[in-house]
Amino acid sequence: MSDPVYATRDGAVATVYLNQPAKKNAISAKMMDALATIMRELDADPEIKAVVLRGTGENFSSGGDLAQDEPGADTVEGKVGMLQRYLTAVKTIREIGKPVIAAADGYVVGGGFSLLLACDLAVVSDRVKVVPAFVSIGIVPEMGMMKLLPELVGEKTAKEILFLGKRLGADDLLRLGIANRVFPAAEFEAATLAFASELAAQPGASVQFTKRIMNATADVGLEQLLRAEVVTSPMCTLTADFAAVAKKFAK
Repeated sequence: MSDPVYATRDGAVATVYLNQPAKKNAISAKMMDALATIMRELDADPEIKAVVLRGTGENFSSGGDLAQDEPGADTVEGKVGMLQRYLTAVKTIREIGKPVIAAADGYVVGGGFSLLLACDLAVVSDRVKVVPAFVSIGIVPEMGMMKLLPELVGEKTAKEILFLGKRLGADDLLRLGIANRVFPAAEFEAATLAFASELAAQPGASVQFTKRIMNATADVGLEQLLRAEVVTSPMCTLTADFAAVAKKFAK
């Protein structure tokens, strides 16, 4: 399957795959466009009661695709346009009625971590490795992370994680309340489907109304944060600090 995002179905559960396995499912603007579209389509499907978001293969996502082919990607204006497409995907996950479960195995880097935080629930494998790579590469955290993470773990813990690029394993994610369940890697797919099926068996309308009300309350100020990201993150790419990091990665 060559599509950047695709979905499969098992009863009332749809599984949506980030599909760039050769790059550990690195996030591109085209991928985020497709993700937002598929999420809206599944939200409108009366047969689907729960959605799982995962990566193809053994990794959730390696973060932003630094080599994506987008017009103007090397300009501030181009970066702003691309980031807006990323943010649309985050807002779509937050705003649709159907509950979305992040299912994270392997690496969860940068914007992949933001997608996990945007989901309503999260299950992870016991070998998951979260790398919040934003500040440490010279840019600000993107895709709502600066609101979603502090609300889960508290302001000071979130700052420590983001300022220092602190890596998190499965036990950390469970302890901090970021993950709902940790499953053995060998059983991850089956255990995730069982968890999602349990959710899908609940009364759909009440689950969806509960999600919408809770997210509407929690996301007050999210739109303002995302607007600030659109300005500040592309500007960070013009700094000497970012240039030094980019040069190191180019070697």
